[in-house]
Amino acid sequence: MSEISGGEVLARCLAQEGVTHVFGLPSPEIDPFLAAMEGHGIRLVPVRHEAAGAHMAEGLYKSSGKVSAVIGNPGPGSANLLAGVITARHEGVPMLAITSQHQLGLVYPSSPATFQGQDQLDVYKPAVKWGGPVFSWQRIPEVVRMAFREMFTGRPGPVQIELPAPVLYEMGEESSVSVLEPQRYRAGYPQASSQQIEQAASLLAGAKRPVVVAGGGVNSAGASASLLSIVELLDCPVVASMAGRSAIPTDHPNRIYGIGGGGDVVKREADVVLVAGSRMGNLDLPFDKYWGDGSSQKLIQIDIDPRNMGVSRPMSLAIVAELATALEGIGEELKRHVRAGAGRSSDMQRYREVESAWWSEQFRAVYDWEGEGMHPAHVMRGVGEKFGREAVYVSDGGNTSLWASWFLPPTKPASYLSIFELGMLGTGIPAAIGAKLANPGRDVVCVTGDGAAGFHFMEMQSAAREGLDITVVVFSEGRWTMEEPNELMLYGRTFGTEMGEIRWDIVGQGLGCKGLYVEKLEELAGALDEARSFSGPAVICVRTDVSANFGIPQDPLLRFTEVYQGPG
Repeated sequence: MSEISGGEVLARCLAQEGVTHVFGLPSPEIDPFLAAMEGHGIRLVPVRHEAAGAHMAEGLYKSSGKVSAVIGNPGPGSANLLAGVITARHEGVPMLAITSQHQLGLVYPSSPATFQGQDQLDVYKPAVKWGGPVFSWQRIPEVVRMAFREMFTGRPGPVQIELPAPVLYEMGEESSVSVLEPQRYRAGYPQASSQQIEQAASLLAGAKRPVVVAGGGVNSAGASASLLSIVELLDCPVVASMAGRSAIPTDHPNRIYGIGGGGDVVKREADVVLVAGSRMGNLDLPFDKYWGDGSSQKLIQIDIDPRNMGVSRPMSLAIVAELATALEGIGEELKRHVRAGAGRSSDMQRYREVESAWWSEQFRAVYDWEGEGMHPAHVMRGVGEKFGREAVYVSDGGNTSLWASWFLPPTKPASYLSIFELGMLGTGIPAAIGAKLANPGRDVVCVTGDGAAGFHFMEMQSAAREGLDITVVVFSEGRWTMEEPNELMLYGRTFGTEMGEIRWDIVGQGLGCKGLYVEKLEELAGALDEARSFSGPAVICVRTDVSANFGIPQDPLLRFTEVYQGPG
């Protein structure tokens, strides 16, 4: 009879769950697990900071739907990891956080004399959906099953298991280990009933002006095609939340920008609204002033988590179900009720005209820009023209992320990544690394402000070490530009917004990357070509114009102000 370590048992469990990447740092407490991973097709990706490992796992999941594990070593390692886990909780990203401990007998409770002996379960409790310790070798498979069951109950999110070193080093009889396939111990997501599907289709078919709202859950569920079939059958407008940007191509003829003049008309006139995979949070401005009368406007909401239902608008029909099959069922049922596109083309034409006029007015300063420096919007368009709609784009930063949302090209589903709920800066570079690991055959481009880049720029060395061809474009002004307008307006001066100029290209070279510097727009295309052809990661430092970056269009600026201050 043969014996295996607890680390080997854990590796078998994660391989059965489809985990192929683990992000973190080695330490003696976790070594038995690290030693066993390769034999189960699991790749360790070492990081420079544990929080960045969680952001890598996030980028991998958002661009592929695959779950990863992250490691927090005892004490400071687990504390560092926490920021990335909190981000995953807000973003609905499933991941397994493995926190390790020293001696089993010195924790829970730990005396004040214990080195690195904090209660990591209590520390993580607000940040994860579920957390629990493994105090015996025999319970490793059971606790992993508990963790993954909780991970995928309702809206996905991070979970934690705590593994003291003695449990991973302990040897046990191999024949006593039972590692089950996921379908043998946890149920799939709930499915919409035939009655719910018929009711939703009937409401949509009977609507004079239906509208579809696509949230980030459409990407997570792989439901873009099913949703588009409904939109095209009804020939109705579709608006996307900020998190759902890539769920529907931005140049689809029925897409209307939701946070603008065209979106206002659509939302006010709609008599039936189908919301798919979105909580309609205040980042997407659900305030009543932008919508029709809630007492007469019928809202159909489909989400995997009942806690997301009706949080900002009253509902007529709530469907707690897996999104892709629910939308597919509604689409099939709709075909019994309506003739494709019947009678709504005139409305769509009017909505497009309103949107076009709003867009031209709000972004006139961008189109007419003649300053000496580079406008960030022009740089975004240059990046998009070079990499096209087949790339995976990751945006990071304040104003930089806004210009990216407006001026990067249409993408495939699950191919535009950013942080839309928590607003965590610094996620871009590590998320791009995760996206590249999941999509080795695709271009992956990160566009980031220099404030955001500073959080985890050292991970460019991780990208170089792993041989990952990612392109990072740093929009560099040497200041926290988004924070300055409020300070200048109220106080006539700024507080701590001057960072100092950094040559990110030179820093990138020191980390093993290709470094390129661009001061003029006509230099951009050549630099992008060099970066794209380089076998490894590349950093392009672009010196954008501060006054241009200040020029966020007035209407969008006021709308984002409402996010913090309420409707005015």
